[in-house]
Amino acid sequence: MLFALAVLVGALGLGYARGGSLDRLGHLRLRSKRLVVGALLIQVLGGLAGGWRYPAGLAVSALLVAGFLILNRGVHGTGLVAAGLLLNALVVGVNGAMPVSGDAMGRAGLSTQDILSGADPRHDLLGPGTHLGLLGDRVPVYLPRHPEIVSAGDVLVAAGLAELVVIGMGSMPRRRRALAG
Repeated sequence: MLFALAVLVGALGLGYARGGSLDRLGHLRLRSKRLVVGALLIQVLGGLAGGWRYPAGLAVSALLVAGFLILNRGVHGTGLVAAGLLLNALVVGVNGAMPVSGDAMGRAGLSTQDILSGADPRHDLLGPGTHLGLLGDRVPVYLPRHPEIVSAGDVLVAAGLAELVVIGMGSMPRRRRALAG
């Protein structure tokens, strides 16, 4: 979660550095935004409830987001977001939870105790019975005070959101700004 937030903060900084503005981003025409709100709500409730409700909530959430992305397919970044969400939904769907690399957790200084004890129903340790393990949470992200493990899907989602923000801010290359000024 903090990984995506850090990427978005970086995207905002890049958008400003390239002459963009939040005002332009605010006027980005996105259709059916309520689908995303509903997807987020369903995903959070499924995660809190745990058990079979987590993958079921993720599947319904993915369908709502897919509808939103299809309706907004002409907006930069939505293709990457869609691909990332599809990869995450696929790996969770076939495993019942997001597989996580214990080795990556150790490298990031995180404990596997919550996963092993069942206190974290949204994750499961990668093992011999894991399907599509390469799509699981395998990449340690060394954020200050809050390291994380992310998946390839998470990276695509963050990249798509960053693209949406930078382009949505109406950024302009410096060379064109100099010619326009």
